[in-house]
Amino acid sequence: MIRSLREASPTLVEESRPWLVSFQRGVGIVKCAHRDKQEVIKLLKTIRRVGSREVHVRTLGTSGTVRKAMGKYVGPILSRREGP
Repeated sequence: MIRSLREASPTLVEESRPWLVSFQRGVGIVKCAHRDKQEVIKLLKTIRRVGSREVHVRTLGTSGTVRKAMGKYVGPILSRREGP
């Protein structure tokens, strides 16, 4: 996933490049500068392959902090995937 993200963002300057903060069981958090949020969302939608796998990347939401994103988006999704 990291390689796909970097290959999709070669035109962004280094300090604006998005980076993968967390990725578990198909759910991840990408961090970027707040001023680049919309561009990064568009960029993520262009990713169609991760390695040899076809993927469909979608944005569940945005947050001001990684902690809030983990609690609001990643935590509930992973809880549902673990089952009862």
